[in-house]
Amino acid sequence: MNARRLVSIAVFTALITVGGLVSVPIPFAQVELSFQTLFVIMAGMLLGGRDGALAVLVYIVMGLLGLPVFTQGGGVMYVFKPSFGYLIGFPIGAFLSGALCSRRKGLSRGRAFVYALIGMIPVYAIGVTYQTLILYYYVGSAWAAVIGGLPAIAVLALKDAVLLGLVSSLYPALRRAVRGRRGKEKRGAASVATTDAAVKLPSAQ
Repeated sequence: MNARRLVSIAVFTALITVGGLVSVPIPFAQVELSFQTLFVIMAGMLLGGRDGALAVLVYIVMGLLGLPVFTQGGGVMYVFKPSFGYLIGFPIGAFLSGALCSRRKGLSRGRAFVYALIGMIPVYAIGVTYQTLILYYYVGSAWAAVIGGLPAIAVLALKDAVLLGLVSSLYPALRRAVRGRRGKEKRGAASVATTDAAVKLPSAQ
């Protein structure tokens, strides 16, 4: 893994952290309105499935080790929070959206939006299931847990869909910028390698 990839992963780990810390509590729910899902899906779309998922995993490990990077703190006990299920779904969503985007060249804005929405599916599927189980443990009623979480889920899904729609409209330009920088880096590395090889060639006697 080269320095450029490491820096890109670190940048998106930082963005995901900031996206979680800048959050708005939802009065009727056990989760908070944040921008994490946006940066998670963006990580996959722009870095690729593998590097996007890695950026998310670094973030999760940091939080579980005790760093207060999650929306409500950090530490191993965070696994008992209703919102932890969304964190479990994050790397899967990043990998899925990134893998889909990487399969096609010249991806249109509409298709990028569709792939972003597909990346949201495991995030919400795992997040809602986990949230329901945790709330059921505390409330003792499965129906109460499900009904209690529906308003928050609707708000979160709508927010993420709107934000991802805006990002998808900029996706072609963002992707070209990322690929352009990587291309320059590769050309520079190739030029250095060619120069080194020429220097090492013995001169004719």
